[in-house]
Amino acid sequence: MQRFSFFLKLCGALVFAALCLTQTAHAQNDAPFAFTILGPDGVVARVITTDAQCPQITVDGNTSAMNVRAAPDADFPVMICDTLLPKATASASVNGQPLKLPPAKPGRVLVLGDTGCRLKGTAIQACNDTTQWPFAPLADSAAQTNPDLIIHVGDYHYRESECPADNAGCAGSPFGDNWAAWDADFFTPARNLLAVAPWVITPGNHEDCARAGIGYFRLLDPRALPASCLQYTEPYALDYIEPQIIVLDDSAVNDFAIEPDQLAVFQKQFQEINALAANTPTWIAMHDPMYVFGHIGEKDGKEQTFIDQLTLQQASNNMFPNTVQMFIGGHVHLFQVLSFDGTRPPQLVVGNSGTRLDKPVTTPLTEMEIAGMKPAYGTNAAQFGFVLLERAGDKWTLAVKNVAGSNFDNCVLGGGTLLCGQAALPQTGADFGNQNQWWLTLVLIGGAMLLIGLALAVRGMRRA
Repeated sequence: MQRFSFFLKLCGALVFAALCLTQTAHAQNDAPFAFTILGPDGVVARVITTDAQCPQITVDGNTSAMNVRAAPDADFPVMICDTLLPKATASASVNGQPLKLPPAKPGRVLVLGDTGCRLKGTAIQACNDTTQWPFAPLADSAAQTNPDLIIHVGDYHYRESECPADNAGCAGSPFGDNWAAWDADFFTPARNLLAVAPWVITPGNHEDCARAGIGYFRLLDPRALPASCLQYTEPYALDYIEPQIIVLDDSAVNDFAIEPDQLAVFQKQFQEINALAANTPTWIAMHDPMYVFGHIGEKDGKEQTFIDQLTLQQASNNMFPNTVQMFIGGHVHLFQVLSFDGTRPPQLVVGNSGTRLDKPVTTPLTEMEIAGMKPAYGTNAAQFGFVLLERAGDKWTLAVKNVAGSNFDNCVLGGGTLLCGQAALPQTGADFGNQNQWWLTLVLIGGAMLLIGLALAVRGMRRA
């Protein structure tokens, strides 16, 4: 027993040491960040470095200097460099590091969102504890899935306030819209993930101009750096991949009231989006979801919920081309799926990749109305994780993963619906209303085939 106890302690010590080494590796690696972002004009190679000059980039064997996107200043003492890659680029690298390029038809697409560590007033997350803020191990697990494309649905930066003096969980954390906070909240924990695939970037409400918008435009936006922070930006289509992804910036939209000026802005933008999506299979990526339920609390023993996003629903009139296969969003800090039986595009919500989780909605989602319609299917879970989509013919399978990369749910996107768990199992018609019967039938058929094979083998032996 003593030997077994010693063995357990030794294993625990080794695991702890491995975790410490991982954190040290994240903390001490000061090499430049080199990654690719998909933008409206093509693939953008981006480098963030402490060097005084931008590095050289090699594109299809030809080497040239990268362009300065933003020179160092007091808040961002790093050089930010850009190169828009030619459309026919076959290979690119910086300092010997290959840069990832998107295939025309990505087969594995990773989705994550709301990754930062919350520090705001009394809402304090233990940024120094990877069990409480697990973005670093989650990002490393996500990198191991070898995606072709990564979609981040926004809210990279959550460190708005100083950590309280008596709080060891966040002691030493930087805060504010500056490089130190952005590096701690996103870049250093995502270092490995940044390098494995090109990124689709959407800004969240934490990247609006009242919060971390300056850093967002300098560090992550794929378009030309504006002279000042922009409250609204135009939607754009990544029409050089299939399905195309339309990026909608709804970071400034009001969650609590429909403002006439915002309604006018998004009415125009949805006209543009519908035109872009008219003839091409499309996913629409945004931060604040088109359709989502959230938990507020309880009153008189009844759950209180909210609905998002009212401005976007009214601005779009909930009318979209049938080429729109789904909406992808975050903002609510959980995993949620709403599907409408093909009458409107389903909604995937992945807001559970690091920041403090919200409570799940316990009222059956199919019993609640949203934008004049009850979902035909809905599920949600308050568990840290991310989603990996894999192409399967004309459908997509979704592995809903936890921090370690293990599945805690499985879904299927296709035919205008997005279904998970038991609802996603194949149906074989009216004679098999119970999904478990389908699997039992397979087992029985397999058993019968095995018995037939054994009988034929015995018969052959007797003849011999």
